[in-house]
Amino acid sequence: MWKRAWRAVGWTAALLLTGILAMGWAGWLPDWPLFSSSPLAMAPSLPPDATTSSTPARPRDPVSGVAQQPAPLPEEEAGPIPAPTAEPGAAPPEAEVSEPGLSAATPGPAVAPRRGKEASAPARLASPAPPDSTPGPPTSAALSAVNRVRTLAGLAPVSWQSAWAAQCAAHARYLVKADRAEHREDPASPYRSAQGEACAHGHYFVSSQPASGATRALGYWATGAFHLPQLLHPGLRQVALGEAHDAAGSFESAAVLDVRRGLTQDGPAPYPVRFPAPGATSPYREAARQEWPDPLSGCGYAAPAGAPIALLLGPGPAVQAAALKVNGQPVEACLLTAERFEADGAGDQAAGRSVLASQGAAVLLPRQPLPPGAQVQVSFRTPAGREHWSFRVDPAAP
Repeated sequence: MWKRAWRAVGWTAALLLTGILAMGWAGWLPDWPLFSSSPLAMAPSLPPDATTSSTPARPRDPVSGVAQQPAPLPEEEAGPIPAPTAEPGAAPPEAEVSEPGLSAATPGPAVAPRRGKEASAPARLASPAPPDSTPGPPTSAALSAVNRVRTLAGLAPVSWQSAWAAQCAAHARYLVKADRAEHREDPASPYRSAQGEACAHGHYFVSSQPASGATRALGYWATGAFHLPQLLHPGLRQVALGEAHDAAGSFESAAVLDVRRGLTQDGPAPYPVRFPAPGATSPYREAARQEWPDPLSGCGYAAPAGAPIALLLGPGPAVQAAALKVNGQPVEACLLTAERFEADGAGDQAAGRSVLASQGAAVLLPRQPLPPGAQVQVSFRTPAGREHWSFRVDPAAP
Protein backbone atom coordinates (compact mmCIF):
# COMPACT_ATOMS: atom_id res chain seq x y z
CA MET A 1 0.00 0.00 0.00
CA TRP A 2 2.83 2.39 0.89
CA LYS A 3 4.62 1.64 -2.37
CA ARG A 4 1.51 2.59 -4.30
CA ALA A 5 1.33 5.94 -2.40
CA TRP A 6 4.99 6.90 -3.10
CA ARG A 7 4.49 6.07 -6.73
CA ALA A 8 1.53 8.46 -6.92
CA VAL A 9 3.53 11.26 -5.23
CA GLY A 10 6.38 10.83 -7.77
CA TRP A 11 4.02 10.98 -10.65
CA THR A 12 2.39 14.10 -9.24
CA ALA A 13 5.79 15.83 -8.73
CA ALA A 14 6.81 15.01 -12.27
CA LEU A 15 3.61 16.40 -13.67
CA LEU A 16 4.07 19.61 -11.54
CA LEU A 17 7.65 20.09 -12.75
CA THR A 18 6.59 19.55 -16.33
CA GLY A 19 3.89 22.16 -15.93
CA ILE A 20 6.27 24.68 -14.38
CA LEU A 21 8.77 24.22 -17.22
CA ALA A 22 6.05 24.60 -19.81
CA MET A 23 4.79 27.84 -18.24
CA GLY A 24 8.33 29.25 -18.01
CA TRP A 25 9.16 28.53 -21.63
CA ALA A 26 5.84 30.08 -22.59
CA GLY A 27 6.88 33.35 -20.87
CA TRP A 28 4.41 33.18 -18.03
CA LEU A 29 7.14 33.29 -15.37
CA PRO A 30 9.37 36.34 -16.45
CA ASP A 31 10.55 37.08 -12.94
CA TRP A 32 12.14 33.66 -12.47
CA PRO A 33 15.95 33.95 -13.21
CA LEU A 34 15.83 30.69 -15.15
CA PHE A 35 13.39 32.13 -17.62
CA SER A 36 14.53 35.86 -17.66
CA SER A 37 14.97 37.40 -21.20
CA SER A 38 17.37 40.27 -20.11
CA PRO A 39 20.60 40.24 -22.18
CA LEU A 40 24.07 40.12 -20.73
CA ALA A 41 25.78 43.55 -20.13
CA MET A 42 27.78 44.57 -23.23
CA ALA A 43 30.23 47.43 -24.04
CA PRO A 44 28.39 50.29 -25.75
CA SER A 45 28.60 50.13 -29.52
CA LEU A 46 30.27 52.99 -31.51
CA PRO A 47 28.39 55.18 -33.96
CA PRO A 48 28.59 53.95 -37.52
CA ASP A 49 30.97 56.79 -38.58
CA ALA A 50 33.02 56.83 -35.39
CA THR A 51 36.71 56.07 -35.49
CA THR A 52 39.01 54.65 -32.89
CA SER A 53 41.73 57.08 -33.91
CA SER A 54 42.52 59.96 -31.57
CA THR A 55 42.86 62.35 -34.54
CA PRO A 56 39.79 64.58 -34.88
CA ALA A 57 37.99 64.57 -38.17
CA ARG A 58 38.34 67.62 -40.49
CA PRO A 59 35.43 70.08 -40.25
CA ARG A 60 32.84 69.81 -42.96
CA ASP A 61 31.48 72.45 -45.20
CA PRO A 62 28.04 73.41 -43.88
CA VAL A 63 26.53 73.20 -47.38
CA SER A 64 28.27 70.45 -49.27
CA GLY A 65 29.45 68.31 -46.41
CA VAL A 66 32.81 67.94 -48.15
CA ALA A 67 35.84 68.11 -45.92
CA GLN A 68 37.37 71.57 -46.20
CA GLN A 69 40.90 71.93 -47.52
CA PRO A 70 43.35 74.36 -45.94
CA ALA A 71 42.94 77.85 -47.44
CA PRO A 72 45.51 78.55 -50.20
CA LEU A 73 48.13 81.22 -49.60
CA PRO A 74 47.42 84.45 -51.49
CA GLU A 75 49.40 84.98 -54.67
CA GLU A 76 52.16 87.58 -54.65
CA GLU A 77 51.16 90.94 -56.02
CA ALA A 78 52.32 91.53 -59.53
CA GLY A 79 55.01 94.17 -59.90
CA PRO A 80 54.76 97.06 -62.33
CA ILE A 81 54.95 96.14 -65.99
CA PRO A 82 58.19 97.49 -67.46
CA ALA A 83 57.70 99.98 -70.23
CA PRO A 84 58.58 98.44 -73.60
CA THR A 85 61.34 99.85 -75.72
CA ALA A 86 60.60 101.30 -79.09
CA GLU A 87 60.49 98.86 -81.95
CA PRO A 88 63.13 99.63 -84.55
CA GLY A 89 61.91 100.62 -87.94
CA ALA A 90 58.42 101.67 -86.84
CA ALA A 91 57.02 103.80 -89.61
CA PRO A 92 55.30 107.10 -88.85
CA PRO A 93 51.82 107.60 -90.23
CA GLU A 94 51.21 109.77 -93.21
CA ALA A 95 50.77 113.53 -92.74
CA GLU A 96 52.16 115.58 -89.86
CA VAL A 97 53.91 113.17 -87.53
CA SER A 98 56.26 113.06 -84.57
CA GLU A 99 58.41 110.07 -83.83
CA PRO A 100 60.96 109.38 -81.08
CA GLY A 101 64.35 109.99 -82.64
CA LEU A 102 66.68 107.15 -83.40
CA SER A 103 69.88 106.15 -81.72
CA ALA A 104 72.81 105.65 -84.03
CA ALA A 105 72.35 101.87 -84.01
CA THR A 106 68.61 101.81 -84.63
CA PRO A 107 67.33 101.78 -88.21
CA GLY A 108 64.64 104.33 -88.89
CA PRO A 109 61.39 104.15 -90.79
CA ALA A 110 61.59 104.24 -94.54
CA VAL A 111 58.03 105.39 -95.21
CA ALA A 112 57.44 108.92 -96.46
CA PRO A 113 54.29 110.79 -95.45
CA ARG A 114 51.65 111.85 -97.94
CA ARG A 115 52.79 114.60 -100.26
CA GLY A 116 51.59 118.12 -99.64
CA LYS A 117 51.61 117.73 -95.85
CA GLU A 118 54.04 118.59 -93.10
CA ALA A 119 55.74 115.82 -91.19
CA SER A 120 58.01 115.74 -88.20
CA ALA A 121 59.79 113.12 -86.17
CA PRO A 122 61.83 113.57 -82.97
CA ALA A 123 65.01 111.74 -82.19
CA ARG A 124 65.05 108.81 -79.76
CA LEU A 125 67.14 109.46 -76.72
CA ALA A 126 70.39 107.53 -76.53
CA SER A 127 73.69 107.63 -74.70
CA PRO A 128 75.24 111.02 -75.40
CA ALA A 129 78.26 111.25 -77.63
CA PRO A 130 81.02 113.81 -77.14
CA PRO A 131 81.19 116.70 -79.62
CA ASP A 132 83.22 115.90 -82.72
CA SER A 133 84.30 119.45 -83.41
CA THR A 134 84.68 122.81 -81.78
CA PRO A 135 81.43 124.77 -81.61
CA GLY A 136 81.20 127.50 -84.21
CA PRO A 137 79.13 130.68 -84.34
CA PRO A 138 75.44 129.94 -83.73
CA THR A 139 72.65 130.31 -86.22
CA SER A 140 70.65 132.92 -84.36
CA ALA A 141 67.09 132.03 -85.41
CA ALA A 142 67.41 128.30 -84.72
CA LEU A 143 69.29 128.65 -81.44
CA SER A 144 66.98 131.38 -80.20
CA ALA A 145 63.95 129.23 -80.95
CA VAL A 146 65.35 126.27 -78.98
CA ASN A 147 66.29 128.45 -76.04
CA ARG A 148 62.89 130.15 -75.93
CA VAL A 149 61.31 126.75 -75.33
CA ARG A 150 63.84 125.87 -72.64
CA THR A 151 63.51 129.25 -70.94
CA LEU A 152 59.76 128.66 -70.73
CA ALA A 153 60.61 125.67 -68.48
CA GLY A 154 63.17 127.59 -66.41
CA LEU A 155 66.08 125.64 -67.95
CA ALA A 156 69.53 126.91 -68.87
CA PRO A 157 70.08 127.81 -72.50
CA VAL A 158 72.07 125.54 -74.80
CA SER A 159 74.91 126.38 -77.16
CA TRP A 160 75.41 125.71 -80.84
CA GLN A 161 77.47 122.97 -82.51
CA SER A 162 78.32 124.06 -86.03
CA ALA A 163 79.79 120.79 -87.32
CA TRP A 164 76.64 118.90 -86.35
CA ALA A 165 74.58 121.66 -87.97
CA ALA A 166 76.27 120.98 -91.30
CA GLN A 167 75.42 117.30 -90.97
CA CYS A 168 71.79 118.08 -90.08
CA ALA A 169 71.59 120.39 -93.12
CA ALA A 170 72.88 117.55 -95.28
CA HIS A 171 70.10 115.25 -94.03
CA ALA A 172 67.53 118.02 -94.55
CA ARG A 173 68.79 118.34 -98.13
CA TYR A 174 68.32 114.59 -98.61
CA LEU A 175 64.72 114.80 -97.34
CA VAL A 176 63.68 117.56 -99.76
CA LYS A 177 65.64 116.22 -102.75
CA ALA A 178 64.48 112.61 -102.29
CA ASP A 179 60.99 113.66 -101.16
CA ARG A 180 61.32 111.40 -98.14
CA ALA A 181 60.59 111.67 -94.41
CA GLU A 182 62.73 109.15 -92.58
CA HIS A 183 65.54 108.58 -90.07
CA ARG A 184 67.87 107.09 -92.65
CA GLU A 185 69.26 107.69 -96.10
CA ASP A 186 68.82 105.21 -98.89
CA PRO A 187 72.29 104.01 -99.99
CA ALA A 188 71.03 103.87 -103.58
CA SER A 189 69.90 107.50 -103.58
CA PRO A 190 72.10 110.04 -105.35
CA TYR A 191 71.34 112.43 -102.47
CA ARG A 192 72.66 110.14 -99.77
CA SER A 193 75.81 111.37 -97.97
CA ALA A 194 77.94 110.35 -95.00
CA GLN A 195 77.32 113.77 -93.45
CA GLY A 196 73.57 113.37 -93.77
CA GLU A 197 73.65 109.89 -92.20
CA ALA A 198 75.45 111.36 -89.17
CA CYS A 199 72.36 113.46 -88.30
CA ALA A 200 69.64 111.13 -89.61
CA HIS A 201 68.71 110.23 -86.01
CA GLY A 202 67.51 113.78 -85.26
CA HIS A 203 64.04 115.33 -85.12
CA TYR A 204 62.89 116.08 -88.63
CA PHE A 205 60.23 118.42 -89.97
CA VAL A 206 59.24 118.47 -93.64
CA SER A 207 56.71 120.71 -95.29
CA SER A 208 55.21 121.48 -98.65
CA GLN A 209 55.40 125.17 -97.70
CA PRO A 210 58.49 126.90 -99.11
CA ALA A 211 58.76 129.34 -96.20
CA SER A 212 58.79 126.72 -93.42
CA GLY A 213 62.00 126.78 -91.45
CA ALA A 214 63.53 126.56 -87.99
CA THR A 215 61.01 128.79 -86.21
CA ARG A 216 58.01 126.92 -87.58
CA ALA A 217 59.64 123.56 -86.84
CA LEU A 218 60.43 124.51 -83.23
CA GLY A 219 56.86 125.70 -82.69
CA TYR A 220 55.67 122.31 -83.91
CA TRP A 221 58.09 120.35 -81.72
CA ALA A 222 57.32 122.45 -78.64
CA THR A 223 53.64 121.50 -78.89
CA GLY A 224 54.19 117.81 -79.65
CA ALA A 225 53.67 115.49 -76.68
CA PHE A 226 56.66 113.31 -77.63
CA HIS A 227 59.00 115.99 -79.04
CA LEU A 228 58.64 118.36 -76.10
CA PRO A 229 60.24 116.21 -73.35
CA GLN A 230 63.42 115.84 -75.40
CA LEU A 231 63.73 119.59 -75.89
CA LEU A 232 63.42 119.96 -72.11
CA HIS A 233 66.09 117.47 -71.06
CA PRO A 234 68.00 119.24 -68.25
CA GLY A 235 71.23 117.51 -69.31
CA LEU A 236 71.16 119.01 -72.80
CA ARG A 237 74.12 121.33 -73.40
CA GLN A 238 74.53 121.63 -77.19
CA VAL A 239 72.22 121.41 -80.18
CA ALA A 240 72.45 121.69 -83.93
CA LEU A 241 69.83 122.36 -86.57
CA GLY A 242 70.05 122.35 -90.33
CA GLU A 243 67.46 123.20 -92.93
CA ALA A 244 67.07 122.90 -96.68
CA HIS A 245 64.65 124.08 -99.34
CA ASP A 246 63.82 122.81 -102.81
CA ALA A 247 60.96 124.32 -104.80
CA ALA A 248 61.08 121.47 -107.33
CA GLY A 249 59.98 118.76 -104.91
CA SER A 250 56.80 117.83 -103.10
CA PHE A 251 58.56 118.66 -99.85
CA GLU A 252 59.84 122.18 -100.34
CA SER A 253 61.26 122.67 -96.83
CA ALA A 254 62.92 120.47 -94.23
CA ALA A 255 64.53 121.05 -90.84
CA VAL A 256 66.51 118.53 -88.78
CA LEU A 257 67.40 119.07 -85.10
CA ASP A 258 70.03 117.09 -83.18
CA VAL A 259 69.26 116.90 -79.43
CA ARG A 260 71.03 113.58 -78.84
CA ARG A 261 74.74 114.23 -79.12
CA GLY A 262 74.58 117.32 -76.91
CA LEU A 263 73.44 115.44 -73.80
CA THR A 264 75.93 115.29 -70.92
CA GLN A 265 76.24 113.08 -67.88
CA ASP A 266 77.91 115.62 -65.59
CA GLY A 267 76.20 114.72 -62.33
CA PRO A 268 72.50 114.25 -61.69
CA ALA A 269 70.13 116.25 -63.88
CA PRO A 270 68.09 118.89 -61.99
CA TYR A 271 64.63 117.34 -62.02
CA PRO A 272 61.76 118.06 -61.74
CA VAL A 273 61.16 120.13 -64.86
CA ARG A 274 57.81 121.93 -65.22
CA PHE A 275 56.49 123.23 -68.53
CA PRO A 276 55.33 125.95 -68.74
CA ALA A 277 57.14 126.95 -65.57
CA PRO A 278 55.31 128.42 -62.57
CA GLY A 279 54.37 132.02 -63.31
CA ALA A 280 55.37 131.80 -66.97
CA THR A 281 53.40 133.18 -69.90
CA SER A 282 53.04 130.60 -72.64
CA PRO A 283 52.60 131.43 -76.33
CA TYR A 284 51.08 127.98 -76.99
CA ARG A 285 47.35 127.25 -77.05
CA GLU A 286 47.01 124.19 -79.25
CA ALA A 287 48.81 120.84 -79.51
CA ALA A 288 50.62 119.94 -82.72
CA ARG A 289 48.28 118.07 -85.03
CA GLN A 290 49.09 114.61 -86.33
CA GLU A 291 51.96 114.09 -83.88
CA TRP A 292 53.59 110.68 -84.09
CA PRO A 293 52.81 108.57 -82.17
CA ASP A 294 49.32 109.99 -82.01
CA PRO A 295 48.94 111.18 -78.39
CA LEU A 296 45.15 111.40 -78.70
CA SER A 297 44.60 107.80 -79.80
CA GLY A 298 44.06 106.51 -76.28
CA CYS A 299 42.29 109.64 -75.00
CA GLY A 300 39.21 109.52 -77.18
CA TYR A 301 39.89 113.12 -78.25
CA ALA A 302 39.91 114.66 -81.71
CA ALA A 303 42.17 117.48 -82.85
CA PRO A 304 42.48 120.27 -82.00
CA ALA A 305 43.52 119.59 -78.42
CA GLY A 306 45.17 121.95 -75.97
CA ALA A 307 48.91 122.54 -75.85
CA PRO A 308 50.83 120.01 -73.75
CA ILE A 309 51.66 120.69 -70.11
CA ALA A 310 54.58 118.60 -68.85
CA LEU A 311 56.20 117.44 -65.63
CA LEU A 312 59.53 115.61 -65.90
CA LEU A 313 60.58 113.75 -62.74
CA GLY A 314 63.58 111.88 -64.13
CA PRO A 315 63.84 108.13 -64.75
CA GLY A 316 62.04 106.05 -62.15
CA PRO A 317 59.21 108.02 -60.49
CA ALA A 318 55.79 107.90 -62.10
CA VAL A 319 53.00 110.46 -61.99
CA GLN A 320 49.83 108.82 -60.68
CA ALA A 321 47.13 111.36 -61.52
CA ALA A 322 46.62 114.95 -62.64
CA ALA A 323 44.00 117.69 -62.66
CA LEU A 324 43.61 120.91 -64.60
CA LYS A 325 41.71 124.17 -64.09
CA VAL A 326 41.33 126.97 -66.62
CA ASN A 327 40.21 130.32 -65.24
CA GLY A 328 39.27 128.57 -62.01
CA GLN A 329 37.07 125.93 -63.65
CA PRO A 330 37.96 122.22 -63.90
CA VAL A 331 38.47 121.13 -67.50
CA GLU A 332 38.90 117.72 -69.07
CA ALA A 333 42.46 116.65 -69.88
CA CYS A 334 44.26 113.44 -70.83
CA LEU A 335 47.31 112.25 -68.86
CA LEU A 336 50.09 110.54 -70.82
CA THR A 337 52.75 108.55 -68.95
CA ALA A 338 54.91 105.54 -69.81
CA GLU A 339 52.40 103.36 -67.96
CA ARG A 340 49.22 104.93 -69.35
CA PHE A 341 49.88 105.83 -72.98
CA GLU A 342 47.92 103.67 -75.41
CA ALA A 343 48.19 103.70 -79.18
CA ASP A 344 46.52 101.89 -82.03
CA GLY A 345 49.64 99.90 -82.90
CA ALA A 346 52.22 98.08 -80.80
CA GLY A 347 55.11 99.93 -82.45
CA ASP A 348 53.53 103.34 -81.90
CA GLN A 349 52.76 102.55 -78.27
CA ALA A 350 56.27 101.26 -77.59
CA ALA A 351 57.84 104.35 -79.16
CA GLY A 352 55.70 106.78 -77.17
CA ARG A 353 56.20 104.96 -73.89
CA SER A 354 59.94 104.84 -74.46
CA VAL A 355 60.16 108.62 -74.84
CA LEU A 356 58.07 109.23 -71.71
CA ALA A 357 59.90 106.62 -69.62
CA SER A 358 63.36 108.02 -70.43
CA GLN A 359 62.70 111.07 -68.22
CA GLY A 360 59.74 109.97 -66.10
CA ALA A 361 57.65 112.39 -68.12
CA ALA A 362 53.96 113.09 -67.61
CA VAL A 363 52.23 115.09 -70.33
CA LEU A 364 48.77 116.55 -69.79
CA LEU A 365 46.71 117.36 -72.89
CA PRO A 366 43.62 119.54 -72.40
CA ARG A 367 40.70 118.33 -74.48
CA GLN A 368 40.20 121.81 -75.97
CA PRO A 369 42.73 124.49 -76.98
CA LEU A 370 43.58 126.86 -74.15
CA PRO A 371 41.88 130.27 -74.40
CA PRO A 372 44.09 133.34 -74.99
CA GLY A 373 44.89 135.09 -71.73
CA ALA A 374 43.66 132.14 -69.62
CA GLN A 375 44.99 131.48 -66.13
CA VAL A 376 45.87 127.79 -65.93
CA GLN A 377 46.31 125.76 -62.74
CA VAL A 378 47.77 122.27 -62.95
CA SER A 379 48.29 119.58 -60.31
CA PHE A 380 50.17 116.28 -60.59
CA ARG A 381 50.12 113.56 -57.94
CA THR A 382 53.56 111.90 -57.61
CA PRO A 383 55.02 109.29 -55.23
CA ALA A 384 56.71 112.16 -53.36
CA GLY A 385 53.57 114.28 -53.04
CA ARG A 386 51.65 116.83 -55.06
CA GLU A 387 53.28 119.07 -57.69
CA HIS A 388 51.07 122.03 -58.50
CA TRP A 389 51.61 125.40 -60.10
CA SER A 390 49.95 127.95 -62.38
CA PHE A 391 50.86 129.81 -65.55
CA ARG A 392 49.19 132.13 -68.01
CA VAL A 393 48.46 131.87 -71.72
CA ASP A 394 49.63 134.89 -73.72
CA PRO A 395 46.57 137.02 -74.66
CA ALA A 396 48.13 137.42 -78.13
CA ALA A 397 48.66 133.66 -78.63
CA PRO A 398 47.28 132.58 -82.03
